[in-house]
Amino acid sequence: MKDSYKRVHGDSGQHRRILWMALVLGVLGFIPMIARLYDLMVTHYDYYAEKALRNQTRTTTVTADRGILYDRNMNILACSVGVENIYLDPNELKQSQTDIPKLSQDLAQLLSLDAAWVQTQATDTTMRYKQIAAKVDAQTAAQVRQYINQTNTKGIHLEPDTKRYYPYGTLASQVIGFTNASNEGSEGIEAAYNSYLTGTAGQVITTKGNNQMDMPYSYEAYEDATPGCSLVLTIDVTVQTALEKQMRLAIDRYDVQNGAFGMVMNVKTGEILAMATLGGYDPNAYLEIYDPQLAAQAEDLRQQYLSLEPDTDAYKQAKQTYDSFRSNAQLKQWRNRCISDGYEPGSTFKVMTMAAALDCGAITLDTSFHCAGAEQIPGRSQRLHCWRSAGHGAQTTANALQNSCNLAFAHIALKLGGERFYDYVERFGILEKTGLDLAGESKGVFFSKELVTDTDKWGTASLTSGSFGQTFKLTPIQLVRGIAAVVNGGYLIEPYIVAEAVDAQGNTVLRQETTVLRQVISQETSKIMCTLLESVVNEGTAKNAKVAGYAIGGKTGTSEKIDVLDASGQPTLDKIVSFVGVAPMDDPEYIILVALDTPSRSTGIYISGGVMAAPTVGAVMGDILPYLGVKRNEPLDHVTIPDLTGMTKPQMEKALKELGLTAQIQGTEEAVTSQIPAAGQTVPGNSQMWVYFGQTETQPQVEVPDFTGMTRQQAVDAAGLLGLYVLVTGNDTVAPHVVVTAQQEKPGTLLDTGSTVTLQFTDIKAAD
Repeated sequence: MKDSYKRVHGDSGQHRRILWMALVLGVLGFIPMIARLYDLMVTHYDYYAEKALRNQTRTTTVTADRGILYDRNMNILACSVGVENIYLDPNELKQSQTDIPKLSQDLAQLLSLDAAWVQTQATDTTMRYKQIAAKVDAQTAAQVRQYINQTNTKGIHLEPDTKRYYPYGTLASQVIGFTNASNEGSEGIEAAYNSYLTGTAGQVITTKGNNQMDMPYSYEAYEDATPGCSLVLTIDVTVQTALEKQMRLAIDRYDVQNGAFGMVMNVKTGEILAMATLGGYDPNAYLEIYDPQLAAQAEDLRQQYLSLEPDTDAYKQAKQTYDSFRSNAQLKQWRNRCISDGYEPGSTFKVMTMAAALDCGAITLDTSFHCAGAEQIPGRSQRLHCWRSAGHGAQTTANALQNSCNLAFAHIALKLGGERFYDYVERFGILEKTGLDLAGESKGVFFSKELVTDTDKWGTASLTSGSFGQTFKLTPIQLVRGIAAVVNGGYLIEPYIVAEAVDAQGNTVLRQETTVLRQVISQETSKIMCTLLESVVNEGTAKNAKVAGYAIGGKTGTSEKIDVLDASGQPTLDKIVSFVGVAPMDDPEYIILVALDTPSRSTGIYISGGVMAAPTVGAVMGDILPYLGVKRNEPLDHVTIPDLTGMTKPQMEKALKELGLTAQIQGTEEAVTSQIPAAGQTVPGNSQMWVYFGQTETQPQVEVPDFTGMTRQQAVDAAGLLGLYVLVTGNDTVAPHVVVTAQQEKPGTLLDTGSTVTLQFTDIKAAD
């Protein structure tokens, strides 16, 4: 019994131990599972809850409208318009047993796509939706909807979206910029103010099933999109149009090879009213190459690689060449040269040099200079030549600026000295960016301080050449800002192009105003410089910039592009001709720069800023000053026609003589019976009328001749024979070398007898 007891109880204890061990092991086995559950359900609850929600819901983004760009008069420069994205549902197409090949052909034709590619998207059932077209315009979208309705096709879906639209096309394109396929600003204002213009996207959240289908009558949440801020620019569409028009005419007239750049700025406030780089592009189709020649070259390169066997080394190399050429052409047309490209300013820089010398007392208006055409300047290894080989002889300070004499300015630089010259250059902002609110601004390249100031070690070449704007580079905006400081009382201002930003509720969230950085020269010096700059137009190299009735000042410039080499590695001696004009000189308000890059020698016209750029700026002035409300300081030379009816011939001749008019007589009766022009009309002074003595008055239309190349007298005579009158613009000097270079009414235009033609006269021997 004892053995039996032990056997029984001994076995029972062993079983208990086994059970306890099993229980312990079981508990230990559940610990990792419990820990994992704790990790999933507690520690990372938010993560997995969000992931589960994403698996059960579909989020559709609601695109926010991008802010509108306005000019200063609230003309729309850029806005967002409604477009649609087009999707296919391969599963729905399959379930409805759609004829996929026919569908693909039809959609390819409507959307200008490849039919084979569309068919591939339509049969890819691994995806719920396949986008086949983005940002389709309303007209095309309507055609797609009509197709869906007519064919009763299920599986084609359209989703609303927005696309940027630029109503003025190429106008101010480098300033405005464009948005890319993701609706983000890529250039110009669109890029610089992208954070203001971009709104906050909204979203629609709905539940979906295992097959990715939306579950109706289930759950939906909607969050409104917030539109971006709108911007009001300082740009004026009318001023911008006038600037681009006259630059384009100059490019055609002088066969300019490498485009042009220019701007209009308010010298008192720093507001940019216009800024242009030609050639440009259309931001509505920013990927297209706008220059016809470059576009043709790109197409030739494309055809070359397409003619090769794909995937070969020759094919890859040819395609790379095409891609590189196209990319460079696009970057070139997008580039805003007014802020990004440095160039030698040439004689336009003399304005700042003379202002500095007068301001510090290095020279006075009574300082005299002598130009013999060439001179060995102390500290220079080579003789310095003036643009006029015969020299200018004895000159006053005013004459030196009027004649744009390099020798005189070399001596002004020596009197100024390297330390003071460099100090004024720095104060005029030439060593820094202007702070203009556009991306991509550079600051040019100027000499090191030591090179200018330590003339004992480095000589005077940099100092003297720098004084007349050679062997260094600055940007157009730097030059314009510096000269603005010369004429506005001496204040260096920060230019700007965005006046304010306004949110969707109409609240102003950003307002920019005039920022004065420092005073560079005294107000007295500024007044003196205004008088001198006006004399350059009235008496000097810029007579071609005259505008009747307005006091215009400015400075011409011609610089060689020494960094441009020909095929043999030698400088091409290509030139940039420019003019900086200011008006009105009694109280300067606007400054205009126009630079023409590489006028062609084939035109036979003397290449200089005075011949080419000055009349271009003058034409811009003539277009915009009346529009901007600048009052004329004297009336135009126009005469109001009196009523001659009933007068005898002697009475008629006396009345017209007093007005400076002459008459072409028709008929033989004793008294005037009719006249052209009619009484009360105005004509330019020294015009000729048609006066009828009994003969029937006729007013036929006449064909406008080509006045190009005619002197003033020749033009007046040619117009008079046709019964037309001449309004003189530009250079009003009567001389054999002052001829018509442009006319407002194109040759061949039909005009009524008695009409006025506007002719631009230019001194074709003007220099600098």
